[in-house]
Amino acid sequence: MTKEQEEQGFRVTDRRSFREDGEPTAAAAEESEKAPRQAAEPPRAEPAPGPEGVPGRLIDFSSYILSYYAQGMVLMGEVPNPHTNKKEEDMNAARHMIDILTMLEEKTRGNLAAEEVKLLESVLYELRMKFMAKTNRIQL
Repeated sequence: MTKEQEEQGFRVTDRRSFREDGEPTAAAAEESEKAPRQAAEPPRAEPAPGPEGVPGRLIDFSSYILSYYAQGMVLMGEVPNPHTNKKEEDMNAARHMIDILTMLEEKTRGNLAAEEVKLLESVLYELRMKFMAKTNRIQL
């Protein structure tokens, strides 16, 4: 660094778009006039890529819930395991699926669309009733 540069010190440029009183600065007003405002589009979910020749599937909250439902039904022996084609029961794991869905219901309360709430409630009801019947707590 030369002696001249050291004597100059440093320069501060205020690039805030609003003054202390809340009014926009002249530079911010010019910039907003030049660039027209565009409403931001919410991101659209795109299907996850599938194996070659197989179309991808859309992953959303409903499909996420339905995957836990399907796992619960397999674990309770209501549906054959897709890998073995046999009905197998693992009630502890099935209870775990129900607990996960219950936790999701609690954590997402007030943040879901009406159809998502209805789906989650009906899935939980059906899994709970099947679980109770399988563990001889009720008869269906």
